[in-house]
Amino acid sequence: MPPAAYQAYLADATHGLTHSTESNGATVTCTYRPTSLLVLQDLTGIAAASPATRDSLARAYAGKTYCTLTLARNGSEIENQFVNDPAAYQQVLSYLNTGIAADAFLATTPTDSVPAAASMYVRQYGATGHSTLLLVFDTHQLKPEQGFHLTLRGQRLGLDMLRFTFTGRDLAALPVLKFD
Repeated sequence: MPPAAYQAYLADATHGLTHSTESNGATVTCTYRPTSLLVLQDLTGIAAASPATRDSLARAYAGKTYCTLTLARNGSEIENQFVNDPAAYQQVLSYLNTGIAADAFLATTPTDSVPAAASMYVRQYGATGHSTLLLVFDTHQLKPEQGFHLTLRGQRLGLDMLRFTFTGRDLAALPVLKFD
């Protein structure tokens, strides 16, 4: 599938790879990010990357599962609710960048779960109307392809405990991304 159609497929909630919910006046969207999409993003600007280069990048992402979280409140970035308190504002920015990883978990069974290994957040300064961050889970000892749940303890952002389910059927139905 060509890159633009692939991204549209991922964003279409009917395919089960993007889930949105409301929590305490905020909208939270969780989207599965396949490693092939991350490889494609790394190859942007590289003319005619060889299959060996693509394979090398894919190996670097292997054993990990990636999801994005998009958070908005009142049509604005989630952190803007704290803008009138400079100390709280700085704390929430730090939390979005690194601390949120301790509050995000990926579970494949009731007894097999891992916290996020990392989170990455880049501020948009009002350009998008939402905050988006990437969560990285080390799942090399799990089987996320059989389905998983992502749980977020959202209390630090004024949210409830949130759970997003990705079924093995939806993950298996993901088309192949065409790089050329």
